[in-house]
Amino acid sequence: MGVIRHKTWYDLWENKGRTFQVVLIIAIGAFAIGTTMGALELISRDITTVWRATTPPMIGMWVDPPIDDAMIESLEDVDGVDALEGRLEEGIKWRRSPDDPWQTADLLARPDYDDQQINTFALDRGEWPHRKTMAVEREHGLDVGDTVYLEIDDKEYRVEIGGVIYNTMVAPSTFGGGPTFYTTRDRFGQLTGEPNFDRILATLPAYDPDTALAVADEMQAHLEKQDYKVGAALPNDRRTTSPDEHFVQDDLDGVFYLLTSLSVVALVLGLFLVYNTITAVISQQVNQIGMMKAVGARFGHILSVYFLQVIAYALLALLLAIPLGALGAQGLRIFLVSLFNMEPGRFELLPHVLLTQTAVALLAPLLVAVVPILMGARLTVREAISTYGLGGTAGFIDRLLLKMQSLPRSVALMISNTFRNKGRVVVIQLTLVGSGLVFMMVMNTQASLVYTFGDVLFETFKANVFLSMDDQERIESVEEIALAHPEVTNVEMWGFASGTLRPMDRPESNDDVSASIRGLPVPTETYVPQMRAGRWLEPDDTYAVVLNQELAEKIGVGVGDWVTLDIPLKRESQWLVVGLLFEVFNENAAHVPRDTLLKETHEVGRATILRVQTARQDADSEAAVAADLRRYYDSNGYKVQADDSDTAHKITEDILSGGIQIITNLLAGMAVVIAIVGGVSLSGALSINVLERRREIGVMRAIGASSLQIFRLLVGEGLLLGWLSWLIALPLSIPAGSLLTYGLSAIMGGELTYKYSPVGALYWLAIITVLSIIASILPARGATRISVRESLAYQ
Repeated sequence: MGVIRHKTWYDLWENKGRTFQVVLIIAIGAFAIGTTMGALELISRDITTVWRATTPPMIGMWVDPPIDDAMIESLEDVDGVDALEGRLEEGIKWRRSPDDPWQTADLLARPDYDDQQINTFALDRGEWPHRKTMAVEREHGLDVGDTVYLEIDDKEYRVEIGGVIYNTMVAPSTFGGGPTFYTTRDRFGQLTGEPNFDRILATLPAYDPDTALAVADEMQAHLEKQDYKVGAALPNDRRTTSPDEHFVQDDLDGVFYLLTSLSVVALVLGLFLVYNTITAVISQQVNQIGMMKAVGARFGHILSVYFLQVIAYALLALLLAIPLGALGAQGLRIFLVSLFNMEPGRFELLPHVLLTQTAVALLAPLLVAVVPILMGARLTVREAISTYGLGGTAGFIDRLLLKMQSLPRSVALMISNTFRNKGRVVVIQLTLVGSGLVFMMVMNTQASLVYTFGDVLFETFKANVFLSMDDQERIESVEEIALAHPEVTNVEMWGFASGTLRPMDRPESNDDVSASIRGLPVPTETYVPQMRAGRWLEPDDTYAVVLNQELAEKIGVGVGDWVTLDIPLKRESQWLVVGLLFEVFNENAAHVPRDTLLKETHEVGRATILRVQTARQDADSEAAVAADLRRYYDSNGYKVQADDSDTAHKITEDILSGGIQIITNLLAGMAVVIAIVGGVSLSGALSINVLERRREIGVMRAIGASSLQIFRLLVGEGLLLGWLSWLIALPLSIPAGSLLTYGLSAIMGGELTYKYSPVGALYWLAIITVLSIIASILPARGATRISVRESLAYQ
């Protein structure tokens, strides 16, 4: 065994460049897997710990009109309820100074901040709300001692911030959430005129999904019997949720499943270099194998020599992968956890992640190396000592090049050398094509996200300024004021109602699907439906509805079916489904004729939703028109709701800069890892080529080839391999990108419109060109340093 260890060490040290490349490629795969697995575990642990510590509600509902203390007490008597609390919430406007524009915010109050039982808040600093002093949600640029201005029911108040609070159920600012201001129940009643509760949160003795749903149904039935309107008030539009799982856990699992899959792809692509390297080592050491067998080495001894070398590669890779993977997981943890306004936990190593990395780094290379090692170990002494150098027969490419007499000799030699070892070329192409394929898949997915929430949104909504009135206003008057603006080309007011839909033949239940009912003028000029089935609304339609295809799937209906629309506190009505459409903006949208909807809601001639089309479509022009219209309406006595996203460009910007931007950044990071794998693999393969052709290079030097010519020859081979992989990956990236986009759509719970990105293909062409040159430089420099005497004496 001492001889075997000595030979292993000698081979590793004598070929330090090759050793570094193989170790690096294994380490990259193990690092990527360790980072994604570790980050998911640590992030899930952090958010779950924080979530559980706040005693999250198991049931949450909003109620309209608000309920008083007596009704709260009656709900506490519902069988199965352990604890129940009412909340008070209202949308308001806020600004830092009188010169700033109004922005949207929420005002929240709870009965007692000193005795919190459900969804407990954490006080970061300062003090709880009291009298006229309020608190604010953390991470909104406001702190203790600051003063803000609030507009509530058309009155403006100057308010001092006395505390900073953390509430796990409030959307963080990084995901587009506005600030939440906290006050006492008494102060809330003074400001809004409503001292009663419009939110109900409840817990059970122990969580069970069926039990929680049954209790929620009983509570809802109890309220609806007394003519209260009730709906889901928990994140993700739920009435019930598990107290042991944060509401973003499913989304995290989906994204990290995708990242882990790409990490495995990076590992597999890197293993092709391991296969190439072990194959080349055994090919170079055939004579050594013959001599070892001649002096008594058996089959097992040969296996030990080369398996020990692979194990050495793996162990060295682990020395890199384990600490870097742990650091990568912690870094990703800090980045993502901070986006939720949480504090990441302490740094730690996860045993099961370390075991996974170790198993991957050790077993994967060994499995890949089995075939070439077995082939080498089975060589007989006669076969080994009768093997001569690098000879071979001319192949199809060589014969073709002979016919192309006009081709420069250097180019012909470069092409011939590139495809000399066809098996190695295939393995290299698998790695490079796979790298390019993943990179272009990611770029296509990013392009699909931007296209869906950009171009498709603009194609659907021809209006580019979106305003909402505080109250129902006369349609003709509101439209007339907007049309007076010189930049406005078209105006439409839409009716709106929220309700539930179910198949007509199904009785009412708490499982009925919530829907946003839009009443559009027919025909409409500000909305272009992206139809998937059936037809759009026609002028003579009355009780006809066009559903978003996602909504239709939830309800279980299609074109030609009748559905029952239940608008709370209004009568039920029956509607015929005439079409299904795709819209990314609101998956629960149902479109009906405006006049029919307004008749059903007893609001004939009045509406709140304003859609405006401007002459110029750029972001600045849209914002200017939106600001002007707000002033127009204010001067005419109309109140427009505050909205930070009142133009098409701002909506797109907010969507793409939130959670979607995080996903695209994570995918882009994985694409960089894949690109590095491709570059290292190419460099390793070219290094093997140079090592095998030392004698040939010496002959070229002996007959007058310069170092520059040899350098250019080898760089050209690298470029040829890189460009060939790009040509192969290019057509494959189209269906592959569609598949990845479909997977991301499933994770996001909606449909993305696939968009092929020529820019991504051009980026990869530039990247693979640069990588090929960089990967070729070291092998090419090594080739130029080979002397004639050294190369001709090489065995």
